[in-house]
Amino acid sequence: MFASRAGAQPIISPWTVSGEDDAVAVAAAPFGGFFAVADSFGDRVEVRDFRQNLLRSISRAEMAGLLPWMNLDGGPDGPDALAFTSSGKSLFILVHDDTLPPDGQGSDGILRLDVATNSLSLFARLDLFDRGDEWPYLAAAHHRAILYAGSAGGQIRAYLANAAAASGTLLATWVLPTGGAIRGLAVDRDAGTMFAANATGIYRAALTNNFTIPPAWTLVATGSDIRDLAWGETFGGTANRGLYVLSGVGANASRIDFISAANAYSPTPTIPSTYFAGPGVLWHAIDASGDGRLIVGQAEDAATVSDGSDTRLTFDPWLADEFAQVVTFARGLISPDGEPPGWVIDGDTIPSLPRFHPATPDGAAWTVLLLLASDAINDDALSQSQVRAVLGRYGGLAADGIAPSRTTDGIFRHWIDPATGGVKPGWDPEFATMSTMKMVMAASRAMGMYPDDPQIARAASRIIFRTRNWDAYVQSGTQALYLKGLPAGGPDTSVPLRPFHEGILFVAEAAAYGGTASDGAYAAWLNRALWPTASYIPGLPITVIASGQHESTFISVYPALLLPEYRADAAWRGQLGNIRWSAGAWTDDFGARYLTVFSAGTTRSDWGGYHADTLGSHPGDITTFTSLMGLSAFSDATPAAQAYHAYRKGARQAFRTGASLLYRRSDADRAYTPNSAGLPDVALGALALGELMRPGVLDAVLSRPLQPMEMCPVDVNSDGAITIDDAYAVEQSPVDLNGDGAADTQDAACLKNWLRRHEKTDLAAR
Repeated sequence: MFASRAGAQPIISPWTVSGEDDAVAVAAAPFGGFFAVADSFGDRVEVRDFRQNLLRSISRAEMAGLLPWMNLDGGPDGPDALAFTSSGKSLFILVHDDTLPPDGQGSDGILRLDVATNSLSLFARLDLFDRGDEWPYLAAAHHRAILYAGSAGGQIRAYLANAAAASGTLLATWVLPTGGAIRGLAVDRDAGTMFAANATGIYRAALTNNFTIPPAWTLVATGSDIRDLAWGETFGGTANRGLYVLSGVGANASRIDFISAANAYSPTPTIPSTYFAGPGVLWHAIDASGDGRLIVGQAEDAATVSDGSDTRLTFDPWLADEFAQVVTFARGLISPDGEPPGWVIDGDTIPSLPRFHPATPDGAAWTVLLLLASDAINDDALSQSQVRAVLGRYGGLAADGIAPSRTTDGIFRHWIDPATGGVKPGWDPEFATMSTMKMVMAASRAMGMYPDDPQIARAASRIIFRTRNWDAYVQSGTQALYLKGLPAGGPDTSVPLRPFHEGILFVAEAAAYGGTASDGAYAAWLNRALWPTASYIPGLPITVIASGQHESTFISVYPALLLPEYRADAAWRGQLGNIRWSAGAWTDDFGARYLTVFSAGTTRSDWGGYHADTLGSHPGDITTFTSLMGLSAFSDATPAAQAYHAYRKGARQAFRTGASLLYRRSDADRAYTPNSAGLPDVALGALALGELMRPGVLDAVLSRPLQPMEMCPVDVNSDGAITIDDAYAVEQSPVDLNGDGAADTQDAACLKNWLRRHEKTDLAAR
């Protein structure tokens, strides 16, 4: 029979562990995604993802290979404490036994598992515990590039353990005021506070990274047979935030006590309340995960603890809700303030601020892509009609005659006045190839999903095949993309940008719709080995434009969502992995509040107002959650789990559309909330979440081959049906059906493309 304090609602669930011996140590990545369990009798450590899939098993033989003097056996010696970095990129493993090494160095060791590269190494030698016949219940914690390791001798050692460190550099050694073996270490990362325990007392101290001055310890609470500590930042309901204390109660019973966050910082010692107690339940260790659970090591296997008072969405319902919120954001920007139907403005504002963005092809494209995904995943009844309206507007087929201005080559104007289709006053009048590539991509994907919708097919054809002269926009030799078009046709050659960047979408379209020169250019862009790199972590290069200069994350996420050749390429899949792990490493090194991915978006005015953040330039240290989620484009759920941690911490923000979603948060100014968000900076994350919700949806809907044929489903003779009679009529009396300004044989061919597809179907005009 279990007991718990009034209001506590612990829910215990089994956690898979290979074998049946004592799970003497556990760890959970503070920002979610990873768990680890150590078995001392089997001398084995397992790393699993948050869905309990086994990622890595470290054997006794591997440990002995790095600690060759040890005589690890089937007893309590072996791995005795674990600590993940915030991101889960590194796992530190404290290992002890009672054998003295012949070299006179420390008799025990700390191993480091680099989860990114799957490599295990010896991080440090030290003395932890000199017996092999009982559990020492030691402790470790990592925060802000420092590993803290507690020993049975009462020492807390602080090692430099940044992402690039191959081995630990000892910075300081601390002791608690009352001495005693270190039984627990936990960190409140938001406040930069360490909690440390011996068997009878719990203390706190501010972590300053000034290791020349010992910390000032304050007694938090007293206890008996304390075995471990965990700081539950996102555990359970709102009243559950605080410190969890695991203690033994006799030989075969355990108890978890709770100290609220407020009481944990009381100037005088507090009395913990019992959160959970169970006779016959022997628990060895405890840690808190970023997904709202605790994990405990048991005499047999392990378990997770959640709390019934938790009203926040669990992970899978959150996936669906976050996706839905972004779809709400996007469809709410379709003519939101009385604009002519079908225009999509580029972004939304917070509820207290009027909207100010122009209409853009970019916003329209991402809205169409989101609507396609929503229909594929949720059978969204509104999607097809809204796609029809948006493509009709941008294809120049709206009934009011207001069309987006385009160059002679069909390059779209970037910033559009919905009232005229021309330039929005006060905004750059540019005709942008990167806006055009998104619009063409969305039109092609819509035509592929709704091939039998004549209005979508016709509008999409106008968008795709009205864009011409593709080869001219890729610079010969360098393969650079010209970013702007001239009104009379051709590129503005003063603005080229070499690979690698998101312009690969345009080059892919040029290969499909242009000549052989673009075929070669696309092949070059896809060859990752040709282009410069930058690295935050040695061995994890990220392909960029200029050597050593990092780029925004969204640049690599766009093609991961939309280009089949990129998605199928192992080297480019590695690009996203290297970005993800580099972001995690930066987060671990600098102690950020959230998993920090640098990408483009709104910033504080003194940080530029809008900034494409990179690992090399990131004013305000702002994480972009939408790009973090975008790193799940290849079905890796861990980045999404790390975004879920941010949701649990209340990082969502509200917009005028009624959407409440994860966007951007600053670590330098934690009170800062962006006043607006652009669709191109928001949509990508939801599309990657869609792949987790419905595996295969990206390949089936958004990353399919580009449409090869222009189609013009027009009832030329107005008889209520689109039939071969309409083709005969066009051949006899040519009409400009495809909108290229000429009435010629191309128009009849365009109509016949539609008829060939539908010769065995109902051809009633719609």
